[in-house]
Amino acid sequence: MRAAAQYGAGVSRERKSSLRTWARRNSGVAWTCTLTLGMGVSVACSSTDSSGFLASGGATNSGGSASSGAGDRGASAGAHSSAGSGAASGAGAPSSGGQAGSGGGTASVAGSTGAAGSTSVGGSSSGGTFGAGGAGFGGASGSGAGGAASGGSGGSGGSAYHPCPTNGDPCKILPLGDSITWGIQYDGAYRVQLFSKAVAAHQKITFTGSLSNGPSMVAGMPFPQKNEGHSGWTIAQDAGLVPSPAFNTLPDIVLLMIGTNDVYAASGQSTMPDRLGALMDKIAAAAPHALLVVAKITPLANAASAATIKTYNDAIPGLVQARAAAGKHVLLADMNTGFSSNMLSNDGVHPNQSGYEFMGNAWYSVISDLLPQ
Repeated sequence: MRAAAQYGAGVSRERKSSLRTWARRNSGVAWTCTLTLGMGVSVACSSTDSSGFLASGGATNSGGSASSGAGDRGASAGAHSSAGSGAASGAGAPSSGGQAGSGGGTASVAGSTGAAGSTSVGGSSSGGTFGAGGAGFGGASGSGAGGAASGGSGGSGGSAYHPCPTNGDPCKILPLGDSITWGIQYDGAYRVQLFSKAVAAHQKITFTGSLSNGPSMVAGMPFPQKNEGHSGWTIAQDAGLVPSPAFNTLPDIVLLMIGTNDVYAASGQSTMPDRLGALMDKIAAAAPHALLVVAKITPLANAASAATIKTYNDAIPGLVQARAAAGKHVLLADMNTGFSSNMLSNDGVHPNQSGYEFMGNAWYSVISDLLPQ
């Protein structure tokens, strides 16, 4: 292959002879590198193998560190710095498996670029937890340095899951539960804070359900009052709402928090997780495209209930993970951790305003990245 070089004035013959454009072939991979000398030395390399995958190297500066890039076949190239330190820094190109290395920024095959250049192929987080920058639903996670989203959607090629409309319509959210969803002790419950957060972010949401309550205006906007918060109801009673009337209007997102009244029931506490799992399955069947967010329940002032609540709440992540692994769109929200005793109203059961605001913030933190503007 022909070589060419361009040199600046005052460069020694020995240094000039080392500056050229060159190519070498190793293990079937053709590399092309260009070295340039100005105030310092830099190098840029690239290669294309027979399968068409591109790998690129890095460049050094006058500070003296050499960088190297790895292609999909593992070949690498570097350069000497003018200061001569020669310290290597990983450039981090992706492998053919689709995982970006630290400090990288090149998208992997069929993947989508995440924060700071990390990628995943078909990416989604196992267990359906919500990662920085995105939601995950089933499958295996893909991540790299700099905080990639803990997933995308569970399909091949990395296509994103969008539960909410992308045509400018508001996202339809179904609040499903008991009196804590309805809002005893604070009209509108957590829905007020959730709506206020969305309005402040210029996001479009509305609520669905067969019941209505709450203030008429929130954050200068008409407040959508619909919900399915039934005072005193248990998990089994809420299951009777599915598919009708709760899903007479198909929601895009379902916010489910239920079980407090089961804690107070005369019996059946040990099978609460089983009933919740059956309700989750019923919701997924009624609205297979909707995102279901299931919450750990808030604490009660009655200390005798603490062990039952803990056992129930500890079972919920497993219920979520099992369904996420089966390809269902389901995430977990935690309404218990960080909920302090001063967030309960005088009845010891229902949150006060600060408690409902805590809940609204917790719901919003899970779904905020999915809401349309």
